[in-house]
Amino acid sequence: MAQPLRLAVVGAGHMGRFHAQAIAERPDADLVAVCDIDQGRARSLADEHGAEAVTAAADLAGRVDAAVVAASTSAHEAVAGALADQGTPMLIEKPLAGTAEEARRIADAARRAGVLVQVGHILRFDPVTRAVAACPLPDPVYIEVLWVAPFSFRSMDVGVVMDLMIHGLDVVLDLAGHMPTEVHAAGGVVVGPHEDVVNVRLGFPGGCVAIVSASRLSRARYRLVRVFAEGVYVKMDYGERRAEVLRPGRDLRRRLEEGTLAGAGIEDLVSTEAIPVEAEPDALRAQLAAFLDAVRTGAEPPVTLDDGVRAVELADRILDEIQPSANDE
Repeated sequence: MAQPLRLAVVGAGHMGRFHAQAIAERPDADLVAVCDIDQGRARSLADEHGAEAVTAAADLAGRVDAAVVAASTSAHEAVAGALADQGTPMLIEKPLAGTAEEARRIADAARRAGVLVQVGHILRFDPVTRAVAACPLPDPVYIEVLWVAPFSFRSMDVGVVMDLMIHGLDVVLDLAGHMPTEVHAAGGVVVGPHEDVVNVRLGFPGGCVAIVSASRLSRARYRLVRVFAEGVYVKMDYGERRAEVLRPGRDLRRRLEEGTLAGAGIEDLVSTEAIPVEAEPDALRAQLAAFLDAVRTGAEPPVTLDDGVRAVELADRILDEIQPSANDE
C-alpha cells in the first residue's frame, strides 16, 4: 500500500470531530494535526487521535499532504487562502463561503496556486443519492425539496439558507443542470439573528421548476426530495434512507382507452418500486474517500469549486430576495 496521506482537520467543532474520526479509521490516511483558534479545543481533539494541535492554518505548512476545512463559514476564506499559499489540497465544508464574493475569491486563490479543492456538499455522497443516480431518469420538469430540522444552535454565523437550504440547492442545481433564470423567495427571522424559515421558487431554462423549503424551527426533522419527470416520479427520503420510483402501471393506458378508470385505486394506476439503498459507506466516509482519491490521482473531485461557487451564488440571490424582511434584521 502507498504511504498514508498526512491530513489535518481545521476546525475542532461539531463537524471537525466527525471528520477526524473518519480520517482516523482509514489505513491510507494519518490525522497528524488539528487546527483551531481555540487552543484547548484543538488540543482536546488532537489528543484523542494522537495528533499535533496548532492554532493557525499557517502552522500546517510542510506538515500535511491535505486538509479538511471544518471551521465556521466566516473563517473559510482566510483558512483556504493560507492553505492555498502552502499548496495544500482541501476538502472545504459546505457552504464554500458565506457570500458569493468570498466564494469566488477562494476559487481564484486555489486556481492561481494550482490547488485541488473539493467542496463538502455531502448529499452527493449519500447512499440515497447514489442509489437514485444509478437509475437512468428523464430530465426533471418539477423538483420539490423539504429540508427542516430543530434549531441546533450551531452555525449561528449564517441563516437557514446557508445552513440547511444549501443542501437542497446543490441537489437541485445538479439535477437541473443549469443555474435558474428566475428566483422568487420569502423568508423570516424568528430566533435570529439570521433568517430561520425560507421558501423559494426557482425557474430553469427549458421550463423545469423547483420549490425549495427550509426551516430550522421544526419540532421534527424532514429531508425529502421529490423529482417529477415525464412518466416517472422519484421520492428520496434522506431521513428514512429510502428511495422509490413511481411509473404508470401496465394497465393504465388500456384503462384510459376503455374509459374504465372509475373505481380504480392508485395501486391500479401506477407501479411503485423501491430502489435498493446501501447502508455503507455513509456519506461522510464516501466523501472522504473521493477526496483522498482525487488528491492521489489528481483527478477532478466529484464536487468541484464551480459547484461550490454556484451554490453560494444562488444562495446569495435568495438572500437578496428576502431582504430586508429577513437578511437585514
